[in-house]
Amino acid sequence: MNIVTNIAKAIISDGQNVLLIMKEYEDGQTLYTLPGGRQAPGETLEETVRRHVHKELAASVNVLGLLGVYEHNHPARKDPTVIQYHVEFAFLCELIEPYDPVMGHSPDPHQISVEWIQRNDLHRLSLHPEELGGILKSFKLPEPPAYLGNVS
Repeated sequence: MNIVTNIAKAIISDGQNVLLIMKEYEDGQTLYTLPGGRQAPGETLEETVRRHVHKELAASVNVLGLLGVYEHNHPARKDPTVIQYHVEFAFLCELIEPYDPVMGHSPDPHQISVEWIQRNDLHRLSLHPEELGGILKSFKLPEPPAYLGNVS
C-alpha cells in the first residue's frame, strides 16, 4: 500500500544557520529535519507551514515564498509494508520576532529539540530526508522555485 501526502516545510535561516528540529525514535535513531508537516484538508500550504511552525517551535513566521518542491518515500515506521510517499513544499520563512530555540506547545511526538545548525555542519548530521543538506544548498534566491524531483 502507498500513501501520498503533501507536506509543507519551513526554511528559516539567519544566513549562516538553519533552524531544524531534532527527532528521536523508539529504535534510538536520531534525525534532523525542517519544521513542518502534513497539510490538513481545506488548508493552504502557507497555512500549513505557519501552523506547524507555531506547534513545533512556538514561533510565528511570515511565509516569503516557495523555494522548491521535492519528493521522497520511505517505509512507514509502524508498518514497513506501507510506503509513505511525500511531496514536500519548502517555503522560505522569516521569524516575526527574535527567537531562541524552544520546543513548541504541541511538538511532533518524536521531537526532542529545536536547534540552529550551521549550514557547513549539515553534512555531519543524520537528516530526513537524507538528501536535505543538498536540497538546502540547491535553493538560491531570488531564482524561481525549482522542482527537484524524487530525491530518495
